[in-house]
Amino acid sequence: MQSSSSAEVTQEAIKLKKEKVIKGITCPSCGGSLDLKEGMKVFNCQYCGTLLKARGDAGILKFYVPKKLKRDDAINRTFRWLDEGMSKAKDLKSLSKVEDAFLVYIPFWRVRADVVGWVFGQKKQTSNNRTTYIDKEIKIQNSFDTTVAACDTAELGVKKVNLSGDEIKPVNFEELQLEGMLFNIVSSEKEITEKTFENFKAQARAMGNLDRITFSKFDMVRESVSIVYYPLWVVRYNYKNRTYQVVIDGEDGSVCYGKAPGSNLFRAVTGILGTAVGMFLATFFEAFMIFGMDKGTIAVYIFCLIAGIFIMKWAYKKFRYGGEVVEGTGIVEEKQENLVSKYGFTVSDKTAATMDVAKNVLGTVAAGTILGSILNNNND
Repeated sequence: MQSSSSAEVTQEAIKLKKEKVIKGITCPSCGGSLDLKEGMKVFNCQYCGTLLKARGDAGILKFYVPKKLKRDDAINRTFRWLDEGMSKAKDLKSLSKVEDAFLVYIPFWRVRADVVGWVFGQKKQTSNNRTTYIDKEIKIQNSFDTTVAACDTAELGVKKVNLSGDEIKPVNFEELQLEGMLFNIVSSEKEITEKTFENFKAQARAMGNLDRITFSKFDMVRESVSIVYYPLWVVRYNYKNRTYQVVIDGEDGSVCYGKAPGSNLFRAVTGILGTAVGMFLATFFEAFMIFGMDKGTIAVYIFCLIAGIFIMKWAYKKFRYGGEVVEGTGIVEEKQENLVSKYGFTVSDKTAATMDVAKNVLGTVAAGTILGSILNNNND
């Protein structure tokens, strides 16, 4: 009896020794403290019953893209870029000297998913000067694949890379550290995936091409998240005692981010000519309205007015911000503010753009109308 009892205790001790228990896990739903046996990935909370999945950073698949570009090739590509276009300083290529060129591997989150859903709304149709809105139901089914920097890339300026057609291999950290500088992952998977999936849904909603959206519902399927270390050559050069930087894609040789001094002559010519042409288009046709107010004349005037405003805006940007030229495939423009907070209701991207244009031309239309009234009165 005694030997049987001791044998059971021994077997239980061996069992407990083999089964390692992880403590300190908190349920995200109810906050209860859980004990998890080693090796378990999917389990239910013993307090609220929520189905949970255990996953750490080590569980994320990591890959890398092999570099195909050598250091000298990256420098030569930089000088070719310095010689491209009229907006850069004329003597930029001849007076620039390379200070440093080194290879870095930047981690990027690669997020993929299929978005399936429906968009309900209205499509605007214009016929015989009459505008009507037709109810539409659009089915959306599309695959999305994007990359987001997993570390702080403010110094490099590269926010995304293109993995299309690239060779991707399982990561070998020892090999990468021998080739160049390796950046660490600082952003969380949850934060990136939530934001990216929302962007996927927004893009899918825009694919409906509706002027008014009343309801939309999307589901994400075949979700995939991984880390890809991408090779980038950082080339720093000196021009007239100022240091600039160009980032070259280590896989295909494209310019991911480049900063260069601008041409003052190009800025001046663009600003003067652009403003002159814009003002001409925005005001010239107003003078012809004294001879008649038919629909054709008004349509031509409005078209020229909008074109003139866009040309003046483009010329101003070239003159105001042309002191430094910034180009690259890895640059991501900052998104506009949320359309709901901006307009107070949900609209499509196309409708939002139309509303912005209308707001921009409102002042000029008012000025043109006043000028036309004055000219008409003088003619009378």
